[in-house]
Amino acid sequence: MMRLKTYAGLSLIATLAITYHAFNSRGQFYPAMVYLSTSKISLVLLLNMGLVIMCILWQLTKKVFLGSLREAEVERLNEQSWREVMEILFAITIFRQDFSVTFLAMVTALLLIKALHWLAQKRVEYIETTPTVPMLSHVRIVSFMGFLLLLDSLFLYSNLKHLLQTWQPSVSIFFSFEYMILATTTVSIFVKYLFYVSDMLMEGQWERKPVFTFYLELIRDLLHLSMYLCFFLVIFVNYGVPLHLIRELYETFRNFKVRVADYIRYRKITSNMNDRFPDATPEELNASDATCIICREEMTTAKKLICGHLFHVHCLRSWLERQHTCPTCRALVVPPENGATATGGQQGAQSDAHRQGNLNNHW
Repeated sequence: MMRLKTYAGLSLIATLAITYHAFNSRGQFYPAMVYLSTSKISLVLLLNMGLVIMCILWQLTKKVFLGSLREAEVERLNEQSWREVMEILFAITIFRQDFSVTFLAMVTALLLIKALHWLAQKRVEYIETTPTVPMLSHVRIVSFMGFLLLLDSLFLYSNLKHLLQTWQPSVSIFFSFEYMILATTTVSIFVKYLFYVSDMLMEGQWERKPVFTFYLELIRDLLHLSMYLCFFLVIFVNYGVPLHLIRELYETFRNFKVRVADYIRYRKITSNMNDRFPDATPEELNASDATCIICREEMTTAKKLICGHLFHVHCLRSWLERQHTCPTCRALVVPPENGATATGGQQGAQSDAHRQGNLNNHW
């Protein structure tokens, strides 16, 4: 933040200096504005100042709604930023005839807004896995998601309005598509958060929560896949083959397929939890650490996995929504039915964990 303040100060001084030089050398308003809009040095300094203002607004938004970022959130930003920059650079090559100062400003704004969406998703995931969350954190994250949805709607409306007025293919197609993806993602995150709050009010006893969560994510993935297909066809008809979208189409379809398989596996595991996982005896609770590693709270009753580790039944059910391995030792919750060796089971668990990590990083 200190570096940004220093850079912003230097940028402001340079902008004021070039503005003073323009008005001092030209004497009148119109010639001065012509100079500022045509001089390459002036344009560079003004664009730099615009970028600084965007970054300051981004930092203020993050500070107001999120406060200090956690390490996992910073890692998510670093990982996704480079990927998105490369994706947008490929997209720019398609719309190179629309390249302008306004286009650069809109691309920069899109990147910053996407970064805010990544942070919102990670913060909701953190809240879902934290036993005690202050009320202020709930108010801030709900306000944040409302703010993001407002931004998505405004930018989407602006680009769709331009398309309807011109009825010509332009870069507005790209921005409309991006903000539709972001808007549906924001709604999905908010509804998932509502599911979490409802389950919390029921003290973790909402049996249908995984089912509703699955259908929510299934509908979201179907919407995204449909949008990618429509966008691919529109770009193909008007601009040629959009090579940068092929990977996105493949990943969206693969994630949809994996999500269905994970849900089937989850339903199989949790359909008979009482029979599959026996209750821990008082002696077993006393002999081991009676703290549930998932929620970090003491256990008076618990379920025992085949590896011997103990967890709250509602914590275990929540964990199995995302993983199918023991939270402590990473052993498979249910042994392979094909008689695979323990090594093979561990490799499968690592594969599941890696695949789940990819799903969490993808929108």
